[in-house]
Amino acid sequence: MKKKINLSSLLKIVLYLRFLPAIILKIKNWPVFLLNYMGLKDGKFECIFRNGVKIEIDDNINAATIAVVFIKKDYGDINDNSVAIDIGANIGAYSIFAAQKKNNIVFAFEPMTDNFRLLKENIAINKLEKKIIPYNFAVGRKREKRSLYLGGSPFHSLYPVEDSPFNALYNQEKTEQFCIDINCISLEDIFLENKIENCDMLKMDCEGSEFEILYNLPDEYFKKIRKIRMEYHNHKTKKSFNGEKLAEFLINKGFKIEKFKKSSPYQGDLWARFDAEK
Repeated sequence: MKKKINLSSLLKIVLYLRFLPAIILKIKNWPVFLLNYMGLKDGKFECIFRNGVKIEIDDNINAATIAVVFIKKDYGDINDNSVAIDIGANIGAYSIFAAQKKNNIVFAFEPMTDNFRLLKENIAINKLEKKIIPYNFAVGRKREKRSLYLGGSPFHSLYPVEDSPFNALYNQEKTEQFCIDINCISLEDIFLENKIENCDMLKMDCEGSEFEILYNLPDEYFKKIRKIRMEYHNHKTKKSFNGEKLAEFLINKGFKIEKFKKSSPYQGDLWARFDAEK
């Protein structure tokens, strides 16, 4: 058993270290970042990039989020002169990544109070107040009051453990799941209230809400979205709330699927681009 544990730990370290060259290239204080990313150190620290960007993080989950956006580039790149909507902005990693480009504007949505506080701090640290507009809202099917489920999971969700198997991974020893009351708006609300005529990039990482957000968006708004890049999270109880069904739905709305990667039985990455010629 001991050999298996040691081998497992070794394989995990190797997986992290394969990103080491990119981490060293981009992050000035890479040793402390790497320790946080690998889960060997925890707590608040400032991640300092070599290009001057700074991001405050308060745990190793935030370090993993930075790695996803800046190192692994799971959401790819974004062009200059773009309008982006960031659903599930967390502490602002993707919003800051997108706002670095010339003339870009980002509308960032994050419901969790602590995350939203760090999101605003990170916007201020990088002097991006004119380029990132933060909102302390969740995005869902419509404007309403909802419960945000916390439990033992670092990935807060509008759905309880019994509906979201990905969320349940982090609540296996929990008999009770805590929640807080939050305000929800729809993607249609975002377009209307911010007078967004075209969205060049719709980024989504919202722990299972992506299905209700897109399934309830009126048809005319899909033509306003150029690209969608998301992490999808399959549901346990709703058969249409899974990555394959969502890809089919987007194809029917005029999108071409550019990337569909299953990271586990519970979640994966989906990239879609609106096909104007279709």
